[in-house]
Amino acid sequence: MSRDVGKSFEDDSPCKEEAPKTQIQHSVRDFCEQTTFHGVNMIFTTSLYWVRFLWVVVSLVCICLCMYSFSHVKDKYDRKEKIVNVELVFESAPFPAITVCNLNPFKNHLARSVPEISETLDAFHQAVVYSNDATMDELSGRGRRSLNDGPSFKYLQYEPVYSDCSCVPGRQECIAQTSAPRTLENACICNYDRHDGSAWPCYSAQTWEKSICPECNDIGFCNVPNTTGSGNIPCYCQLEMGYCVFQPESRVRRIWEFQGNKIPEKGSPLRKEYMEQLTQLGYGNMTDQVAITTQAKEKMILKMSGLHPQRRAALGYGKSELIKMCSFNGQQCNIDTEFKLHIDPSFGNCYTFNANPEKKLASSRAGPSYGLRLMMFVNSSDYLPTTEATGVRIAIHGKEECPFPDTFGYSAPTGVISSFGISLRNINRLPQPYGNCLQKDNPQSRSIYKGYKYEPEGCFRSCYQYRIIAKCGCADPRYPKPWKRSAWCDSTNTTTLNCLTTEGAKLSTKENQKHCKCIQPCQQDQYTTTYSAAKWPSGSIQTSCDNHSKDCNSYLREHAAMIEIYYEQMSYEILRESESYSWFNLMADMGGQAGLFLGASIMSVIEFLFFAVRTLGIACKPRRWRQKTELLRAEELNDAEKGVSTNNN
Repeated sequence: MSRDVGKSFEDDSPCKEEAPKTQIQHSVRDFCEQTTFHGVNMIFTTSLYWVRFLWVVVSLVCICLCMYSFSHVKDKYDRKEKIVNVELVFESAPFPAITVCNLNPFKNHLARSVPEISETLDAFHQAVVYSNDATMDELSGRGRRSLNDGPSFKYLQYEPVYSDCSCVPGRQECIAQTSAPRTLENACICNYDRHDGSAWPCYSAQTWEKSICPECNDIGFCNVPNTTGSGNIPCYCQLEMGYCVFQPESRVRRIWEFQGNKIPEKGSPLRKEYMEQLTQLGYGNMTDQVAITTQAKEKMILKMSGLHPQRRAALGYGKSELIKMCSFNGQQCNIDTEFKLHIDPSFGNCYTFNANPEKKLASSRAGPSYGLRLMMFVNSSDYLPTTEATGVRIAIHGKEECPFPDTFGYSAPTGVISSFGISLRNINRLPQPYGNCLQKDNPQSRSIYKGYKYEPEGCFRSCYQYRIIAKCGCADPRYPKPWKRSAWCDSTNTTTLNCLTTEGAKLSTKENQKHCKCIQPCQQDQYTTTYSAAKWPSGSIQTSCDNHSKDCNSYLREHAAMIEIYYEQMSYEILRESESYSWFNLMADMGGQAGLFLGASIMSVIEFLFFAVRTLGIACKPRRWRQKTELLRAEELNDAEKGVSTNNN
């Protein structure tokens, strides 16, 4: 250590008659000659100027290299890099929640009772029929017109429709056919029953007259003109039979458009009318049946979501209808108590197994026999025409997470046993400044999924709902409302539907994503899945069917599916992020660079601090030093005067 460090402050006393400036110069020189900073002492200990100049150059170069290395080390620290440590835990992982749904959201015969759904399915049928015999030039330049110019009844049962007919000579009534007539003059007008899809009775179009009726009921029949009533309701009156039927739309529907299997022939005046009607229904210029089906699904889901949840639940599948058999960990399940209803906008009635967060279930061993096994009956004979596949939809998620089977789901077909082997991966992420994740103690207050754990998918849907409320003035019925005062969007309003489509598409742009930051949670459980399948049931198994079918195995292959969900191994992974380059690593690397280029260490820094404190102490004493010097000189003068007077005596 430098002699300057151990030097006492008393050595700088004014008795030595050195000024503070001189003391500081001596202190600096002593420090430079004795310091452990290599190069500095070499500059001050040599008497040769060229050697001193050489050491000055070498010292400056080393200082520059050291600072350059410091900048690289600091940049590495500022990157906040992290590493992922993988830990394998050999114990039974908690079993996740399993949500199962039918791929068909609603029963066809029940959904047809909802007027909006029946109209959507009829329009879908018309679009599919056209796509089989389409020429794209026929749809160019078609415009829309209102389908509801006149009054309408929501639960109307009967309405007049045009139909091609087969009439028996001598009889007034005709038999309706789904083919297209040559002209409307050759067609009949029938009483169409919206509930069962029948068209009867039918009479020649020449025997009907368009008129204005004074009063109509919601069944569809009206009082004849010039009778009791004060309304002006459009209707069609049967002249020979003496009754009138309410006309719900400005254009009388054609039965060959929504029930027929062929479009009108080329050259027929009805073909152009068919094209215009198709465009009005929203399927203009569409010939791809996949795109048509997708659009019809979206329309149906949106209209179904506008119904009350209990009304939607009544149109779907019951728990005992969908789930026929169940076992977990080799033991029989209680289907009534262990499955919780979850109404999904895309799949209707879904049921969640192991939904209670307070109840912990775990498999005693790995393998299909110790997981969840379900036999599910989907009844494909009552599927909607928009449902493209038969089977079930499965979502594997945490107990506190909201299931999203449409986004994070797996499909399992009928006629096979579908095995889903799962593995748990527990992820622990670092928050700021090393990462960007949401900590558990900082929940999202704007989430529309109250009571559920935060998830990025729920965050995105919440952003969408808030945007729809702000831009369209109503809430999308497919998702929960953030507050009760918001009204649901009317799925029958064309302007509202256009707003939902337009604003939903804008949400995916980068500009709008800045206002919707959905980050990953800091702690998350992820389930990875492997899938395998085998034909089911086998020919050797003895099965029984509810309909007492002779060939029960064939019946189950068409309408039922077997599901197995299990852990593949009795262990799970814990992925834990940790900082790759900490503050301690930064100091160690900087110390190494300083030692390499300057020969310095932490002791050199302490030595410099002692020198700085000592120099500061000397600089702060000049006033006291002058006072002591004056007193000392005064005492010396007094002593000298006394000595002179003594000698004289």
